[in-house]
Amino acid sequence: MQRVNIQQAIRRYRIRQGVGFSLMVFGALFYFVSLLISLHRQAEKLAESEIFGHLGGLMQNLVADIYQITSPFIGFVWNNAPTLNQEKPLSYGNLLFLGLLGVMIVGKQLLLSARHLRGRVQAQLERLEEAQWRNSMQNGAATQVNANQIGHINFYQQSMPQSSNGDWWQRPWGIVGLSIIGGYIVAVLAKFTGMV
Repeated sequence: MQRVNIQQAIRRYRIRQGVGFSLMVFGALFYFVSLLISLHRQAEKLAESEIFGHLGGLMQNLVADIYQITSPFIGFVWNNAPTLNQEKPLSYGNLLFLGLLGVMIVGKQLLLSARHLRGRVQAQLERLEEAQWRNSMQNGAATQVNANQIGHINFYQQSMPQSSNGDWWQRPWGIVGLSIIGGYIVAVLAKFTGMV
């Protein structure tokens, strides 16, 4: 693994935070809307029964109200959310729903990786700052000391120590998330090429 300096590590954890948060939010948004669409379809079937017809109508109205409120903002999500199919477990909508789960797992792993890297950066900055404080005290009071550039040494160009942990894609949940996404991509390619 290539050694990086502190500035590069800061850039990496900020990128991981942004990408991880985006994957989590957009994945959860599609997931939630897909569940609402599925709830609406089940409510349509429930509304046809005599015993639970009123409950089905209430659920339909609730989902319709949520759609009316949110569609101006997330209309793209409502139009493209996967449709769950209970009769065909390997349908395109069900696979996309499972793929969204993989996207959210990868997003969470990116967030955890960013948090770990940020902690390592903070620990390294504190170690460098303490070492430079000790040096400045031994050399005399003539050395200027501040938090980011102690004694004219730019902390951000100092190299980071190697991590004992692997990258996010080497951790168990990262592997699971990528496996789900990989399986979904294979299923989509099979569908587009006419193999399924």
